[in-house]
Amino acid sequence: MHPVLFQWGPLTLHSYGLMLAIGFLSALQLALRRARELSIDPAVVQNLAFLVLGFGIAGARAAYVLLFWEMFRGNPLEILRLDHGGLIFYGGLALGVPAGLVYLKGKGLLSWRMVDLVIPPLTLAHAIGRVGCFLNGCCYGEPFLGPWAVVFPPEGIPRHPTQLYESGFLLILFLGLKRLERSGPRPGAVALTYGFLYGAWRFGVEFLRGDNARGAWGLTAFQWASVPLIVLCGWMLARRVMRG
Repeated sequence: MHPVLFQWGPLTLHSYGLMLAIGFLSALQLALRRARELSIDPAVVQNLAFLVLGFGIAGARAAYVLLFWEMFRGNPLEILRLDHGGLIFYGGLALGVPAGLVYLKGKGLLSWRMVDLVIPPLTLAHAIGRVGCFLNGCCYGEPFLGPWAVVFPPEGIPRHPTQLYESGFLLILFLGLKRLERSGPRPGAVALTYGFLYGAWRFGVEFLRGDNARGAWGLTAFQWASVPLIVLCGWMLARRVMRG
């Protein structure tokens, strides 16, 4: 674990924040390059990226605070310490996606084509961000005695490195989406494929997560959140395939 990569006096470089920054900048450059290929104004894509980033982080943090309120009840200032980790991806989607759609609608650019443009960069950013989770020691898995188990402090128990599982899956998904993108599919196919596959993956990998409480039917809140994503994206994707 390396939650702090560098410290010099009051200057502290946290691995979680660094990986988030690297992920965002990598995604932004990828999106800008794709926008130029499609003759889309790069300024629109850049503004969209920063808007979604801001609202996405706010939604991801709000979801984490609400889910783990007992951790913040006695120290509300900790809510602002994003460098300590604590972002929920689905919370970011819930706030960041509507903000982006409203912005595109206001510009008269709301279309599946624009949504497809940002999905592969988002997937890459998420893959890099999960490395930050691993370095920070959050989002860990169930106890596990396999040869690739990782000991996460402070318990000192070998566990599944679920952060790396997800990072690897997201990287493969990113490469697959880029290949799909180059094949010239129907508008919306890239975004819907992402939603279906990521929802299915998240539902499955949650069985290995050791940090999320289980509720009804032994499922976590994130598994329940994955179900409508799988169903809706799967249904819409199937309709596009049949029409194609």
